[in-house]
Amino acid sequence: MKRDKKILEIVKNKILNEYKKDILLLVVYGNDKADEDENLGIQFYFIPKNERGKNLSTQFIVEDVSYDLFPISWERLIANAAMDSPQGYLLLDTEVIYYSDEEALNRFENMKDSLKTVLSGKYDEALVNKAYEYFNESYIYLYNMYKYKDSMSSVRLEAGKLLNKIANALGFANREYYKNGNGSVLRDSLKLERLPKNYKVLVNDIIFSTSSEEIYLNSLSLAENTRELLLAMKKENKQNELFETLFTGYYEELKKSINKCKLAVSQKDYYKLYELFSYIQEEVGQFVAKVEEGIWYDDRNAFVEYGKYFKDIFGLDLLELTSQKDNEQILMAIDKFEKDLVSLMRNNQIKLLDFKSVEEFEIYFRDK
Repeated sequence: MKRDKKILEIVKNKILNEYKKDILLLVVYGNDKADEDENLGIQFYFIPKNERGKNLSTQFIVEDVSYDLFPISWERLIANAAMDSPQGYLLLDTEVIYYSDEEALNRFENMKDSLKTVLSGKYDEALVNKAYEYFNESYIYLYNMYKYKDSMSSVRLEAGKLLNKIANALGFANREYYKNGNGSVLRDSLKLERLPKNYKVLVNDIIFSTSSEEIYLNSLSLAENTRELLLAMKKENKQNELFETLFTGYYEELKKSINKCKLAVSQKDYYKLYELFSYIQEEVGQFVAKVEEGIWYDDRNAFVEYGKYFKDIFGLDLLELTSQKDNEQILMAIDKFEKDLVSLMRNNQIKLLDFKSVEEFEIYFRDK
């Protein structure tokens, strides 16, 4: 539009006349927007070179159309290039209108290339992990809905946060970014290739329900279905790992925690014991699951999703024993766990560096 072109010309002339040494780049973004009202106005930002350059920042309205000329840092653009932010359009759908430094321009173009590489399919596992990180934040909104279920306005707003968070997580998982920005994320998410079960139905039920309980229950179902999809996608990108790669030296390292457990029992320090048992049960379960399934489970996953391997091998629930404060049974469980762990190592041909004396270690280490 003529108005946008004129405004862009005014801004560029301002830079040339007064900010030539203070602005590195002036960038128009969102030039691939689809199905948007042309009266929304041009979108632009600039990269300042110094503090004075930030003074160019101006938010204004012309002929009832809003404009935001804002500064952006290299750090924020780096986050976009690494897909740490869902705002990929700030890099990819852009045109550099002005630059004062060739090196800065090259840096900007390299960031665009980096983001294209991230979205090329070479880093799907990393993107699914980023999706998990984004998705995990949605649980606080479920809690808020449950906590303040008697306030319909609060429930609706929390549900809106949850929908936005899940939609952005699905963008990461689908190797996509939302070109149209705020106000279009939810609509555009419906077009993604991989979606949770009943995604559109649940989204509609959440938006248009007149019952706070229904909004909460449908939000819970959407979270469960999203979690199920992300875990399935994680398994699709599995990378098999040899037992020896993960477990060589592992028993020797874990032995310190095992000894701490025994000390905690002798001191009747159940806080320490609880913390140590939580760590052991979680990490050993994750390590064995990585060998068995080829994926890393972490604290984004529930123990029930990977703990079966721990239970199958050791037949123990260490945390349950802690709750009973039966020291004799706890010590027996620690001994059983350690023996079973050693057997697991040896059955998989892992050589243990377990010396009976310092002299024995010296002989080994001298010849190492």
